[in-house]
Amino acid sequence: MKRLLAMMILALATLQIECRAQSVVVGDRLPEMHLHRWLMDLQPDQSDYTCLLFHHSESEICRQSLRSIAAMVEEYGSTLNLVIITKEDYDEAGVTLTEYLDDRVGVAFDEGGRAFRTLKVSFIPFCVVCDKHRRVVWCGNGNMLTHNVMDKILTSHK
Repeated sequence: MKRLLAMMILALATLQIECRAQSVVVGDRLPEMHLHRWLMDLQPDQSDYTCLLFHHSESEICRQSLRSIAAMVEEYGSTLNLVIITKEDYDEAGVTLTEYLDDRVGVAFDEGGRAFRTLKVSFIPFCVVCDKHRRVVWCGNGNMLTHNVMDKILTSHK
């Protein structure tokens, strides 16, 4: 029993640390991240909502998240766009991420990790959804951004 209690306390403490790891607060304005280099110089079109996905191509969890979110972007049309943010080299990431590029999806290169540091991103796939005024409406693990969550975001922020 003591062992179970100790494990629960440790789990809660770890969860608490993880939740505070990012400096993103729902309702706050997203700080400028100074992303200047884009894959093939293509930035996504403006949308009502933007999903920022902090990503690494070698991570299977990131790839799963990207596939899911890219499908949502396709489904929601001009309401949602996606910016994939990576610290990878242009040549390496370009090979795997080019297939996702379109009018609503862009890949930004975080050279030097400035965007990761600005938001204190400590795990990937970390995801932030903000409105057209850069107000954060959702953040968390990219795999947790489901259709149900996105539907709630869209209906509660009309």
